[in-house]
Amino acid sequence: MDSEKTLLFKQLKNIEEMKVYLMSRINGIGENEEAIKRTSVFPMAKVKPMIVDGYPVFQFSYEGALPLYKEADRDYLGMIRHYYFRATLDAYDFSNVDIQFDRSVIIIAQHYENKIIRDLDNRNRKLIQDAIRHTGLIGDDSWWRVWNVDIGFLDPRGNHVQVYVVSQEHFAEFITVLQRQHFHLACIPEVTIKEKILNKYKAEIEQRDVENDRKYEDRNDQLSEDSSKEFWD
Repeated sequence: MDSEKTLLFKQLKNIEEMKVYLMSRINGIGENEEAIKRTSVFPMAKVKPMIVDGYPVFQFSYEGALPLYKEADRDYLGMIRHYYFRATLDAYDFSNVDIQFDRSVIIIAQHYENKIIRDLDNRNRKLIQDAIRHTGLIGDDSWWRVWNVDIGFLDPRGNHVQVYVVSQEHFAEFITVLQRQHFHLACIPEVTIKEKILNKYKAEIEQRDVENDRKYEDRNDQLSEDSSKEFWD
């Protein structure tokens, strides 16, 4: 069991390393249309400022479920931290935002596509909070200035994370709205260029396989022809 666990975590780390490499290639060809500037991660967060019943709310939407937290692996944790930091800050021009929540609530709503048992208390949530703090929307994240709320929803559309920043003054009102309208409020990042690139690579691999098969057949035909000549000579 321990060996399988080690192998799975190693594979998870390899996936994150591959994402970093693929993102560098995506940026290299100038195809990351979701970012406001050249970045090193994909997919980006979706950032949406809203006015709900007269008060401001900022929404951050992230594709997929929060990755597992593995404190002992600093390289893996560093990659996860880098992803949420850049996916948040590079997705929106926060320099034009004139709102700062003095006392705020960060609501992390994790949407899951099934009812498999999961732990909402994933410490990678802190990485999202750190990124939001750097946007300037909130001040320091002292316990009395920033409250944290975790909530989970079932969503057959797939796994995704919706993060809402609202003032403590309007928290009670908004949590009621969120409970009623979480399905419609959710902004699920669309899979666009990632699918295009994967399909492109898949097509290239298929074409390469066809060419290799053709070369193999040609070589076999040549060997057969040479053998026939030697036989009759």
